[in-house]
Amino acid sequence: MITAIVRLHAALDATELPFDLPGLDDVRIARTQMVDQLEDYVIPRLMTLEAPLLAVVGGSTGAGKSTLVNSLVGHRVTTPGVLRPTTRSPVLVHHPDDAHWFGQDRLLPDLTRVQHVTDDPDSLQLVATEAVPAGLAILDAPDVDSVEERNRVLAAQLLAAADLWLFVTSAARYADQVPWEYLKQAAERSTAVAIVLDRTPDDAVQTVATHLARMLASRGLKDSPLFTVAEGKIDNQGLLPPRHVADIREWLDTLAEDSDARGAVVRQTLDGAVRTITRRTYPIADAAVEQTAIALSLKADVDETYDEAIAA
Repeated sequence: MITAIVRLHAALDATELPFDLPGLDDVRIARTQMVDQLEDYVIPRLMTLEAPLLAVVGGSTGAGKSTLVNSLVGHRVTTPGVLRPTTRSPVLVHHPDDAHWFGQDRLLPDLTRVQHVTDDPDSLQLVATEAVPAGLAILDAPDVDSVEERNRVLAAQLLAAADLWLFVTSAARYADQVPWEYLKQAAERSTAVAIVLDRTPDDAVQTVATHLARMLASRGLKDSPLFTVAEGKIDNQGLLPPRHVADIREWLDTLAEDSDARGAVVRQTLDGAVRTITRRTYPIADAAVEQTAIALSLKADVDETYDEAIAA
C-alpha cells in the first residue's frame, strides 16, 4: 500500500489547476488538504505503524484543553489560554523512551522541533516526561474556533495528523457549530474520537451529558467514549484534582499498555483517512482533465491565429 500512497501523493502534489473555473476554489483547497494529510500523517504512519498512539487534544475556545492536558500529565507542560499569547506553538508530550518517534522526519515534518516554550506556530514543542506512559503521546492543539486564522489552520492540520481525537467541549460550548463541523468530518472519515465534556457544574453534568450523547449518536458518533469532567478548583500549578480526570487517564493508560487495542485505534483512523483521500481524488482528477482540455483548446486557438497571420 505504501508505494501506491506515495505515488498518489506525488500525483496530487504535481497537479496544477491554473484556470479559474466555477467551484475550483473548493477543489484546490481539497487538494492542499489531501497533500498535507498524506505528508503529515498517512505516509509517516504507514511507515511506522509501531509508533506511539498520538492523541490530539482539540476543541472549542475556553473548553479547558490545556488545563486538561496538564492535569492528565500531573504537572504543567503547556500554558493555559489566559496566560499565553493568542498565537502559539503546539505542545507534544511523550515518554522519554519514545523520543525517537517524533523527530523531524516523522509526523508533521513541516513543524520545527524545539525543546523550549515558544509562540512560533511553525514549531512543535516536545516535552519528555515519565508521567506519560510509553506507547502514548498527547498533543495540545490550538482552538478550532480561534479568532486567529493561523491557529484555526494549525488546529485542523494537527487533528488531521491524529490517531485519536480527544475532543474537548464544555456545558457552555457543546452546541456550537464549528466544533460539530469537525466532528462531522471525523464521523465521515471513521476517525477514532473520544469526547470530553469539561467545565460542567455538578448539578448540570447528567443533563448536559445526556443531551450531548444524543447529539453524538445522531451524528454517527454513538460509539465514541464520552467522559465528563466536573467543574473544579485548580491548584497553584493550574491542575484539576486527580479524581476529576482519573477516568480519562485510566482509559489512556489502558490503550498505551495494550498493543492490540492501540493498534486497532491506529488502523481505524488510518484506514478511514486512506479511504477518504481515495474518494476525494475523483473530483480533483476530473478538474485536472478539464484544465487540460482548456489548455489544449487555448493552444489550438493560438496556433490557428498564428497560421492565419502567417498566411496573410
